[in-house]
Amino acid sequence: MVFVLFDKHKMYGLFKTVDLLKENCFIALFEKYEKKYVSKDTYFYLKERLLSGEELDIDILTQLMKTISLHIINQNYQEDGFYALQCILSHINDRFSELIEKMTYNSSIRVKFPGKNAEENKMITLRIEENWRMLDSDNFRKIIYGLKTFLTQRIQKLEIDFPERVIFGQVDSDQASPLDYQVWPADKGNWNLPEGFPIPGEEYAACFDSQKEGVFGIVIDPMFGYEFN
Repeated sequence: MVFVLFDKHKMYGLFKTVDLLKENCFIALFEKYEKKYVSKDTYFYLKERLLSGEELDIDILTQLMKTISLHIINQNYQEDGFYALQCILSHINDRFSELIEKMTYNSSIRVKFPGKNAEENKMITLRIEENWRMLDSDNFRKIIYGLKTFLTQRIQKLEIDFPERVIFGQVDSDQASPLDYQVWPADKGNWNLPEGFPIPGEEYAACFDSQKEGVFGIVIDPMFGYEFN
């Protein structure tokens, strides 16, 4: 089990103990105070709670951080990141199966991926790579290679099955519609929100105003969870 500390702008990291989490909560608090996102009174109150040596259980710490829009979640953690990769690959496979079903049912549907072509797709950003590195630095290169290879193969197969209906380029909300699916690299917290909900996050998530038909997230980033029940 690890604790994930984040807000809508930034991932602060994964922490294996509550003590480490507390230290990084203070770092995040100080950063927000410097940027004037937190009042002086709030800063000194939370600073005292975090640094006093008081034992704060995870529920209390979570509630304290919520007051400054910092969030804490916990997730199962495997020392070997290949477990996370297996979960993500299974999810990717399911999402491509959904695309195949939609494109088979309606011959007018096109699918767009970020990037130049299947081999140069942009489904794995530098930030996502760093999050995989954070999860498993020892196996990072093998994991990214496996992830890139799998994505390329799935996109190429889609091109073969649906000629001229798989395209590449910049994806965004304006192009998304029931006939134009915009595929983008997501995380477990934003990949499949109810219709009309704003999509939180950075990078490609920021290209979409809200969830609607045609906005098609696939979880590539493992940091907010990688198990799908």
